[in-house]
Amino acid sequence: MRNLLLTLCLLATAGCDGIAIDLAGPQIMGSRTHESPVVNLPVALRQRNWLSPRAEGSCTHATTVMLFRWQNMPNTAEWWRQNHSGGETPESLCADLDAAGIRYVMTVGEKDVAFLEWSVKNRRGCGVTVMGGRHMVLLADITASQVAIVDNNDPENVIWVERESFLAEWFNSNSWALVPVYSPIPERP
Repeated sequence: MRNLLLTLCLLATAGCDGIAIDLAGPQIMGSRTHESPVVNLPVALRQRNWLSPRAEGSCTHATTVMLFRWQNMPNTAEWWRQNHSGGETPESLCADLDAAGIRYVMTVGEKDVAFLEWSVKNRRGCGVTVMGGRHMVLLADITASQVAIVDNNDPENVIWVERESFLAEWFNSNSWALVPVYSPIPERP
């Protein structure tokens, strides 16, 4: 029931604050055209991790900035980049998002693989924790056998890993996943 309500709420939301983003070329698979990965954010729009004034990494914020850019929210992405840095917990990030009036959904500690699959199926992507919960990366795709991530410490590359290995790592990292809820870039025709 919770998943049904979540889906209905998300279908009713939409938003946009800026320019359209031209995606990199699609790959042909069978009779349909698919982006690969599904969340195929151009390299120029991927955000590298940065240090806070206290010399902490800002991986959660870098990932959130990429998700805003992907969801056609460049002004929000730039504002977030300029006003947030350092480490975050689910509670502290929620407080920041709530204070900014930003819509989002997330899961923490639930090992909710369906949430990850939903985020990719709906072309939103999501931020996911790895490294025991010490680092957040962008989940760009999830298939039956592989997962694609964009690590903000190496944003030029999409890293494909074996699905079960990734899920084991995510489960050991508090299975935190976050999705801003705006309008993802539509799939190319």
